[in-house]
Amino acid sequence: MTPKFSLQPVLDYRETRVEILEIELGRLVQSQQRGKTFLEALQSSRSRLLEEMGKQQVGDIDLFMLSRLRSNLQTVNQRIAEQEARLAELAQKISEKQQEIVLAKQDAEALVKLKEHELQRYRKEEAHRENRLQDDIYISRAFRRSNGAA
Repeated sequence: MTPKFSLQPVLDYRETRVEILEIELGRLVQSQQRGKTFLEALQSSRSRLLEEMGKQQVGDIDLFMLSRLRSNLQTVNQRIAEQEARLAELAQKISEKQQEIVLAKQDAEALVKLKEHELQRYRKEEAHRENRLQDDIYISRAFRRSNGAA
């Protein structure tokens, strides 16, 4: 029976931490994707407003409608800028989370290697112990034979 790894609770904690960080990263990436989709919708809205403004400037000009479209365009442009800022912030958070995951995985991997090293040392000791026992058995049999033959 192999001995229990004394740092197993720490290893379990670090592996759980990696999993939690990966879940958090997944949520951030998902949020980023939703943000990109929203940004695309805003940009599409801006294109429609610009197109509508172009149509309104042909023929009879409705100043009230142009004013309303211009106001809407300013609002959409402001929301686009805000969304781009949010996406830049999310990209930074994602980068930081990825770095956290790398460090957490390195910490866990160090303990896994330590555990493997400890297991190899134990197996070598067991093999050495078994070899000594086998040698003792052979020596004992040889001694009995030599005493029995004498």
